[in-house]
Amino acid sequence: MDVYDPLHHQWSIDGDWYHANQNLNIMNNIFKPIALTLCFMLCGIYAQAQTNQQEFSSKWNTMKTYTMEILEAMPEDKLDFKPVDDVMTFREMILHIAGANIMMTNNFLKEGDAGVDMEKKDMTKAELKEAVEKSFDFVAETCASLTESELAEEVEVFGGNMITRRQVENLIDTHGVHHRGNLIVYLRLNGIDPPAFRAW
Repeated sequence: MDVYDPLHHQWSIDGDWYHANQNLNIMNNIFKPIALTLCFMLCGIYAQAQTNQQEFSSKWNTMKTYTMEILEAMPEDKLDFKPVDDVMTFREMILHIAGANIMMTNNFLKEGDAGVDMEKKDMTKAELKEAVEKSFDFVAETCASLTESELAEEVEVFGGNMITRRQVENLIDTHGVHHRGNLIVYLRLNGIDPPAFRAW
């Protein structure tokens, strides 16, 4: 039988007396470590998410620099070079990288204005540089503006596939890696040494 003694703030449970503060101490001993553990876990998850975005931003800026160096290495009079008839020219591939940066960001991350007229196909080398730079900056600024919940949200991409916006960041990056490889081959076919590889 349970009996409460209000004078001494204690309970009798089956003949054993327990002070109210004793119960509180027991609860504190049980739940305080659990609460602290959850707090540390959440802080760790947040810190990891922040680190992931910082790492992506750093790598993305490096890839921007590398792409600009590759473009700079090709002489203006060779921008329309292509090794065979059924592939893109150097100029077209540079425009393709910039255009894909903007298109995938607008469609899969967040809509915005990159400030680039991608309808112009006969850009000079100076105009190509500006377009590439703005496209990379547009991706960087958009990614930096996304919250963790937005990055974790799934969106529909090519072929009806569903991936998170964080995976979209990697998709945009991987697309650029693929075509920079093409551009390096174009440089070598013209007897031009490509810029030194950049990894981070």
